[in-house]
Amino acid sequence: MAGRSPRAHEMGAFLRSRRTRLTPGEVGLPDGGVRRTPGLRREEVARLAGVSEGYYIRLEQGRAPHPSASVLGALARTLRLSADERGHLFALAGEAGPEPERAPLATGAHRMLELLSPPTAAYVINGRSDVLAWNDTAAALFGHLVEGARPPNNVRYVFTDPGARDLFVDWPAIAADSVAHLRAAAGHRPDDAELAELIARLHEVSADFRRLWAARGLRHKTGGRKELNHPVAGRMSLEYTVLAAPMDAGQRLVAYTAAPGSASHTALTRLGEPS
Repeated sequence: MAGRSPRAHEMGAFLRSRRTRLTPGEVGLPDGGVRRTPGLRREEVARLAGVSEGYYIRLEQGRAPHPSASVLGALARTLRLSADERGHLFALAGEAGPEPERAPLATGAHRMLELLSPPTAAYVINGRSDVLAWNDTAAALFGHLVEGARPPNNVRYVFTDPGARDLFVDWPAIAADSVAHLRAAAGHRPDDAELAELIARLHEVSADFRRLWAARGLRHKTGGRKELNHPVAGRMSLEYTVLAAPMDAGQRLVAYTAAPGSASHTALTRLGEPS
Protein backbone atom coordinates (compact mmCIF):
# COMPACT_ATOMS: atom_id res chain seq x y z
CA MET A 1 0.00 0.00 0.00
CA ALA A 2 1.36 3.41 -1.01
CA GLY A 3 2.69 5.64 1.73
CA ARG A 4 3.76 2.89 4.11
CA SER A 5 7.32 3.09 5.33
CA PRO A 6 9.34 -0.15 5.45
CA ARG A 7 9.61 0.18 9.22
CA ALA A 8 5.84 0.66 9.66
CA HIS A 9 5.21 -2.31 7.38
CA GLU A 10 7.59 -4.48 9.41
CA MET A 11 6.03 -3.37 12.69
CA GLY A 12 2.60 -4.36 11.38
CA ALA A 13 3.86 -7.74 10.27
CA PHE A 14 5.57 -8.24 13.64
CA LEU A 15 2.38 -7.42 15.56
CA ARG A 16 0.42 -9.80 13.35
CA SER A 17 2.91 -12.62 13.88
CA ARG A 18 2.70 -12.23 17.66
CA ARG A 19 -1.09 -11.96 17.66
CA THR A 20 -1.53 -15.19 15.72
CA ARG A 21 0.66 -17.23 18.06
CA LEU A 22 -1.51 -16.56 21.14
CA THR A 23 -4.62 -18.45 22.21
CA PRO A 24 -7.60 -16.79 23.92
CA GLY A 25 -6.95 -18.79 27.07
CA GLU A 26 -3.42 -17.39 27.36
CA VAL A 27 -4.81 -13.86 27.74
CA GLY A 28 -7.81 -14.74 29.90
CA LEU A 29 -10.47 -14.84 27.18
CA PRO A 30 -13.03 -17.61 26.62
CA ASP A 31 -12.15 -19.95 23.80
CA GLY A 32 -15.30 -19.20 21.83
CA GLY A 33 -15.23 -22.39 19.78
CA VAL A 34 -13.47 -23.14 16.50
CA ARG A 35 -11.60 -20.25 14.86
CA ARG A 36 -10.97 -20.04 11.15
CA THR A 37 -7.49 -18.61 11.71
CA PRO A 38 -5.04 -19.22 14.57
CA GLY A 39 -4.46 -16.75 17.36
CA LEU A 40 -6.31 -13.76 18.73
CA ARG A 41 -8.65 -11.62 16.68
CA ARG A 42 -7.67 -8.01 16.00
CA GLU A 43 -10.61 -6.69 17.97
CA GLU A 44 -9.53 -8.78 20.97
CA VAL A 45 -6.02 -7.35 20.92
CA ALA A 46 -7.39 -3.83 20.56
CA ARG A 47 -9.79 -4.27 23.49
CA LEU A 48 -7.14 -5.76 25.78
CA ALA A 49 -4.62 -3.03 24.88
CA GLY A 50 -7.14 -0.22 25.33
CA VAL A 51 -7.04 1.11 21.75
CA SER A 52 -9.72 1.31 19.08
CA GLU A 53 -10.10 -1.62 16.74
CA GLY A 54 -9.69 0.66 13.73
CA TYR A 55 -6.43 2.06 15.05
CA TYR A 56 -5.01 -1.39 15.73
CA ILE A 57 -6.00 -2.57 12.25
CA ARG A 58 -4.18 0.42 10.78
CA LEU A 59 -1.12 -0.46 12.88
CA GLU A 60 -1.03 -3.95 11.40
CA GLN A 61 -1.48 -2.45 7.95
CA GLY A 62 1.39 0.00 8.50
CA ARG A 63 -0.95 3.00 8.08
CA ALA A 64 -1.35 4.29 11.64
CA PRO A 65 0.30 7.43 13.01
CA HIS A 66 3.36 6.96 15.16
CA PRO A 67 2.20 5.00 18.26
CA SER A 68 3.01 6.45 21.65
CA ALA A 69 5.20 4.68 24.20
CA SER A 70 2.13 3.96 26.33
CA VAL A 71 0.35 2.28 23.39
CA LEU A 72 3.46 0.25 22.60
CA GLY A 73 3.73 -0.83 26.22
CA ALA A 74 0.08 -1.88 26.28
CA LEU A 75 0.51 -3.90 23.09
CA ALA A 76 3.65 -5.54 24.45
CA ARG A 77 1.80 -6.62 27.59
CA THR A 78 -1.25 -7.81 25.67
CA LEU A 79 0.79 -9.85 23.21
CA ARG A 80 2.95 -11.30 26.01
CA LEU A 81 6.16 -10.06 24.39
CA SER A 82 9.51 -11.06 25.84
CA ALA A 83 12.02 -8.35 26.80
CA ASP A 84 13.80 -8.77 23.46
CA GLU A 85 10.54 -8.64 21.53
CA ARG A 86 9.38 -5.56 23.43
CA GLY A 87 12.64 -3.78 22.61
CA HIS A 88 12.24 -4.76 18.98
CA LEU A 89 8.70 -3.35 18.85
CA PHE A 90 9.82 -0.04 20.36
CA ALA A 91 12.73 0.13 17.91
CA LEU A 92 10.44 -0.46 14.94
CA ALA A 93 8.23 2.36 16.20
CA GLY A 94 11.21 4.70 16.31
CA GLU A 95 11.45 4.77 20.09
CA ALA A 96 15.06 3.58 20.06
CA GLY A 97 17.85 4.89 17.89
CA PRO A 98 20.17 2.70 15.83
CA GLU A 99 23.18 1.23 17.58
CA PRO A 100 26.32 3.21 16.75
CA GLU A 101 29.09 1.57 14.79
CA ARG A 102 32.18 3.68 15.26
CA ALA A 103 35.68 2.35 14.63
CA PRO A 104 36.06 -0.91 12.67
CA LEU A 105 37.31 -2.46 15.91
CA ALA A 106 36.91 -0.77 19.27
CA THR A 107 40.16 -0.38 21.23
CA GLY A 108 38.55 -1.91 24.30
CA ALA A 109 37.44 -4.95 22.32
CA HIS A 110 40.93 -5.42 20.93
CA ARG A 111 42.41 -5.33 24.43
CA MET A 112 39.87 -7.85 25.68
CA LEU A 113 40.82 -10.16 22.83
CA GLU A 114 44.53 -9.85 23.63
CA LEU A 115 43.91 -10.86 27.25
CA LEU A 116 42.38 -14.18 26.23
CA SER A 117 44.88 -16.94 25.63
CA PRO A 118 44.60 -20.65 24.78
CA PRO A 119 42.56 -22.69 25.42
CA THR A 120 40.02 -19.88 24.96
CA ALA A 121 38.74 -19.29 21.43
CA ALA A 122 37.50 -15.72 21.02
CA TYR A 123 36.44 -13.27 18.36
CA VAL A 124 34.79 -9.84 18.10
CA ILE A 125 31.65 -9.26 16.02
CA ASN A 126 29.58 -6.21 15.13
CA GLY A 127 25.81 -5.81 14.85
CA ARG A 128 25.76 -7.45 11.40
CA SER A 129 27.64 -10.50 12.75
CA ASP A 130 30.75 -9.54 10.76
CA VAL A 131 33.79 -10.99 12.53
CA LEU A 132 36.20 -8.09 13.04
CA ALA A 133 39.07 -9.88 14.82
CA TRP A 134 39.88 -13.26 16.33
CA ASN A 135 42.63 -15.14 18.12
CA ASP A 136 44.52 -18.16 16.81
CA THR A 137 42.39 -20.67 18.71
CA ALA A 138 39.21 -19.25 17.17
CA ALA A 139 40.78 -19.45 13.71
CA ALA A 140 41.55 -23.13 14.29
CA LEU A 141 38.08 -23.80 15.68
CA PHE A 142 36.13 -21.94 12.97
CA GLY A 143 37.81 -22.33 9.61
CA HIS A 144 35.58 -19.76 7.89
CA LEU A 145 37.40 -16.99 9.74
CA VAL A 146 40.48 -17.39 7.57
CA GLU A 147 38.98 -18.78 4.36
CA GLY A 148 37.56 -16.85 1.44
CA ALA A 149 38.15 -13.45 -0.06
CA ARG A 150 35.34 -11.64 1.78
CA PRO A 151 35.44 -10.59 5.45
CA PRO A 152 33.89 -13.40 7.52
CA ASN A 153 30.26 -13.14 8.59
CA ASN A 154 28.80 -15.70 10.96
CA VAL A 155 25.25 -15.70 9.59
CA ARG A 156 26.40 -15.98 6.00
CA TYR A 157 28.61 -18.89 7.04
CA VAL A 158 25.74 -20.72 8.75
CA PHE A 159 23.46 -20.53 5.70
CA THR A 160 25.82 -20.72 2.73
CA ASP A 161 28.75 -22.92 3.79
CA PRO A 162 28.02 -26.69 3.81
CA GLY A 163 30.75 -27.05 6.42
CA ALA A 164 28.55 -25.28 8.98
CA ARG A 165 26.00 -28.09 8.89
CA ASP A 166 28.79 -30.57 9.52
CA LEU A 167 30.38 -28.50 12.29
CA PHE A 168 27.32 -27.66 14.40
CA VAL A 169 25.64 -30.73 15.83
CA ASP A 170 22.38 -28.82 16.37
CA TRP A 171 22.49 -26.78 13.17
CA PRO A 172 18.73 -25.95 13.20
CA ALA A 173 19.06 -24.25 16.61
CA ILE A 174 22.19 -22.37 15.53
CA ALA A 175 20.43 -21.23 12.35
CA ALA A 176 17.37 -20.03 14.28
CA ASP A 177 19.54 -18.11 16.76
CA SER A 178 21.51 -16.51 13.91
CA VAL A 179 18.38 -15.23 12.18
CA ALA A 180 16.87 -14.05 15.46
CA HIS A 181 19.99 -11.98 16.22
CA LEU A 182 20.00 -10.55 12.70
CA ARG A 183 16.33 -9.56 12.88
CA ALA A 184 16.91 -7.79 16.19
CA ALA A 185 19.82 -5.91 14.61
CA ALA A 186 17.67 -4.92 11.63
CA GLY A 187 15.05 -3.46 13.96
CA HIS A 188 17.64 -1.23 15.62
CA ARG A 189 19.53 -0.40 12.41
CA PRO A 190 16.94 0.28 9.68
CA ASP A 191 19.33 2.50 7.70
CA ASP A 192 22.26 0.05 7.61
CA ALA A 193 22.71 -0.58 3.88
CA GLU A 194 25.24 -3.39 4.38
CA LEU A 195 22.89 -5.19 6.76
CA ALA A 196 20.01 -4.84 4.31
CA GLU A 197 22.21 -6.20 1.52
CA LEU A 198 23.21 -9.21 3.63
CA ILE A 199 19.58 -10.00 4.47
CA ALA A 200 18.53 -9.66 0.82
CA ARG A 201 21.33 -11.94 -0.35
CA LEU A 202 20.50 -14.61 2.22
CA HIS A 203 16.86 -14.48 1.12
CA GLU A 204 18.02 -15.22 -2.42
CA VAL A 205 20.24 -18.18 -1.65
CA SER A 206 18.67 -19.96 1.33
CA ALA A 207 15.17 -21.35 1.73
CA ASP A 208 15.96 -22.08 5.40
CA PHE A 209 16.81 -18.41 5.95
CA ARG A 210 13.59 -17.28 4.28
CA ARG A 211 11.53 -19.62 6.46
CA LEU A 212 13.19 -18.52 9.69
CA TRP A 213 13.09 -14.84 8.76
CA ALA A 214 9.34 -15.09 8.13
CA ALA A 215 8.87 -16.51 11.64
CA ARG A 216 10.12 -13.19 13.09
CA GLY A 217 11.95 -14.75 16.02
CA LEU A 218 14.05 -12.51 18.28
CA ARG A 219 16.84 -13.54 20.56
CA HIS A 220 19.72 -11.91 22.45
CA LYS A 221 21.81 -14.67 23.97
CA THR A 222 24.57 -13.86 26.43
CA GLY A 223 25.82 -17.41 26.71
CA GLY A 224 25.12 -21.07 26.24
CA ARG A 225 26.57 -24.36 25.04
CA LYS A 226 27.37 -25.63 21.55
CA GLU A 227 28.18 -29.14 20.43
CA LEU A 228 30.67 -29.29 17.55
CA ASN A 229 31.93 -32.02 15.25
CA HIS A 230 35.30 -30.52 14.43
CA PRO A 231 37.05 -31.98 11.35
CA VAL A 232 40.36 -32.22 13.26
CA ALA A 233 39.52 -32.28 16.98
CA GLY A 234 36.37 -34.41 16.76
CA ARG A 235 33.31 -34.03 18.99
CA MET A 236 33.55 -31.05 21.34
CA SER A 237 31.21 -29.58 23.95
CA LEU A 238 31.95 -25.89 24.46
CA GLU A 239 30.45 -23.14 26.57
CA TYR A 240 30.33 -19.64 25.12
CA THR A 241 29.92 -16.21 26.69
CA VAL A 242 28.95 -12.99 24.89
CA LEU A 243 30.23 -9.71 26.32
CA ALA A 244 29.52 -6.17 25.16
CA ALA A 245 32.74 -4.54 23.99
CA PRO A 246 33.80 -1.51 26.04
CA MET A 247 33.16 1.89 24.48
CA ASP A 248 31.22 0.51 21.52
CA ALA A 249 27.60 -0.60 21.81
CA GLY A 250 27.69 -2.25 18.40
CA GLN A 251 30.47 -4.75 19.10
CA ARG A 252 30.54 -7.92 21.18
CA LEU A 253 33.25 -10.32 22.22
CA VAL A 254 32.38 -14.02 22.04
CA ALA A 255 34.56 -16.46 24.00
CA TYR A 256 34.45 -20.28 23.84
CA THR A 257 35.80 -22.43 26.69
CA ALA A 258 35.56 -26.01 27.90
CA ALA A 259 35.47 -27.55 31.36
CA PRO A 260 39.05 -28.04 32.67
CA GLY A 261 40.12 -31.67 32.52
CA SER A 262 37.51 -32.58 29.93
CA ALA A 263 38.27 -34.08 26.54
CA SER A 264 36.93 -30.90 24.94
CA HIS A 265 39.36 -28.80 27.01
CA THR A 266 42.26 -30.94 25.83
CA ALA A 267 41.12 -30.69 22.22
CA LEU A 268 40.69 -26.92 22.42
CA THR A 269 44.15 -26.57 23.94
CA ARG A 270 45.70 -28.57 21.12
CA LEU A 271 43.88 -26.51 18.50
CA GLY A 272 45.42 -23.36 19.96
CA GLU A 273 48.97 -24.65 19.93
CA PRO A 274 51.27 -23.33 17.19
CA SER A 275 51.47 -25.74 14.29
